[in-house]
Amino acid sequence: MLIELASPLHQEPVHLDHMPDEALTRDQQVVAILTGGTEALFLKRVEAGEISLDRPIILLATQQSNSLAASMEILSWINQHNGHGEIRCHW
Repeated sequence: MLIELASPLHQEPVHLDHMPDEALTRDQQVVAILTGGTEALFLKRVEAGEISLDRPIILLATQQSNSLAASMEILSWINQHNGHGEIRCHW
């Protein structure tokens, strides 16, 4: 599963430069954090059951628009709620 999150406040189009390996997204929860300001969007997906803290979560950070900073905030929240996650830089 691959979920892409980008802030609706971001003016420029954002996207992954290349897609992650299909085996990774088929067997894992992978969330591409495309911009900053996505923390609330991530929480909404957790609350909706689209992302589960019962399984490891891979956060893909990009070089775009505070993606890495948002990924670190989301990973901190995951850890505080007894989830397991990691950040992978995708550039």
